[in-house]
Amino acid sequence: MTIYSLKTTGKVIGVYFSLGTTPSNDPSLSCSKAICDLFNSAKVSALVSIYSLSERAVIDSMIAAHRRGVNVMVVADRTQSGGKTMNQYLNKLEKAGIPVFIAVKQKACMHNKCGIFDSMTVATGSYNWTSNGTRKNDENLVVLEGADVAALYEKYVFERVLNNETAEKMYRATF
Repeated sequence: MTIYSLKTTGKVIGVYFSLGTTPSNDPSLSCSKAICDLFNSAKVSALVSIYSLSERAVIDSMIAAHRRGVNVMVVADRTQSGGKTMNQYLNKLEKAGIPVFIAVKQKACMHNKCGIFDSMTVATGSYNWTSNGTRKNDENLVVLEGADVAALYEKYVFERVLNNETAEKMYRATF
């Protein structure tokens, strides 16, 4: 069997879990807290490719980063973004000045759940950036550090969806 992979270097800098499944219910291992900390420490950019988004603390951290001058951009799944709650949060991001694009030309469910911070750090895993993902579901998040791995995520996750699957215009709420 041949295994294909893209060679990269980097290191795992954190592993996190949904609050209901964290070891010993330790809030310092919370996926939501980890994502918020990454937005709070971002200096230049935060690129998000997301399936579902409804965790208020994450939304607030995204807006705060944008207001500090961080280039925050979001590409989101077409189907999930049509739901009332996610639609409201995407509209809130857009009203704050954050470019939000919907993968309207996607050929498959855009099931990514990742953020790329300052072209150096990647947060990825099964964790949906939602209230249920934070408090109820059994989900996880891994944070990786390394320019090589971040460049691959930018190219093959964020930019691929942005350039090939989104509409030309920014997201506009329809609800």
